[in-house]
Amino acid sequence: MSTGRVTFIAVSPHVSDSLSWRATRAIAEADVVIWTGGTVSDGVLRHAPDHADVVIDDNGATHSLLPFYDLASRDGFRVIHIRSDDSTRWDTLFDHVDRCGELGLPTELIRC
Repeated sequence: MSTGRVTFIAVSPHVSDSLSWRATRAIAEADVVIWTGGTVSDGVLRHAPDHADVVIDDNGATHSLLPFYDLASRDGFRVIHIRSDDSTRWDTLFDHVDRCGELGLPTELIRC
């Protein structure tokens, strides 16, 4: 069984198709792609593989995303959490990272 992981990608709310290589690769390897905090870019989501579940969550509250982190921990899924709000709310992001740490999930942060 593969080890699950969660990658947080912080993008500008005005992002078009231009992502870093690391961000594009992470999305391409995802089992679940979650987009929170702003306008969804089809150009970014086109990097997700066909088998990936795409979840649009306007709120992005930790409690609403816990099932995805649990799934990553239990079943080895790769979860990508794309945040595109105007000012990334670091306190909320750290809540997510802390929860992943409690589950033993490695995390990564990519800024675009």
